[in-house]
Amino acid sequence: MEKLGINLGFLISQLINFSLLAVLLYMLLYKPILNMLNQRKERIARSMADVDAARESAAKAQQDYDRKIVEAQRKAQEIIGQAAQQGEQTRSAIVADAQREAEAIRQKARDEALQEKAHILAEVQSQIAGLSMLAAERVLGQAMDEGTQRRLIGQFLAELGPDPVREVPRSVRRN
Repeated sequence: MEKLGINLGFLISQLINFSLLAVLLYMLLYKPILNMLNQRKERIARSMADVDAARESAAKAQQDYDRKIVEAQRKAQEIIGQAAQQGEQTRSAIVADAQREAEAIRQKARDEALQEKAHILAEVQSQIAGLSMLAAERVLGQAMDEGTQRRLIGQFLAELGPDPVREVPRSVRRN
């Protein structure tokens, strides 16, 4: 090989040096770099898995949130409906109470008016009887006994027309 210009000792030493260098580089550089790259690849894969899991978790959370929002809106509509129904019932009850009170007030006013009418009629009748007694005494010039007075008053009232006191209920006439 020397004819070709290759020194066999030098070539072997070069081959040994190259092999040693390749083994040293493999052990000191290539293996740690490969390990580091594999670890990085695993970290990236784990990160991607974590991102996918987080994305799925976020999607589930969004679905739960949307479901809860829909449920809350449904409950709110239910509560609004119940409140409206209760408001309508309360309004109806208030209107019914007001109508009952108004009718009671009207009835009380009617009763008071009838009592007042009976009282006024009794006073008027008493005054008419007194005035007719005075007129009769002056016309006749003498005092009459009570029986005659009552008879004359009865005749006078009969001539006036139907007894206005009869229109008043008996419970009122006794007063």
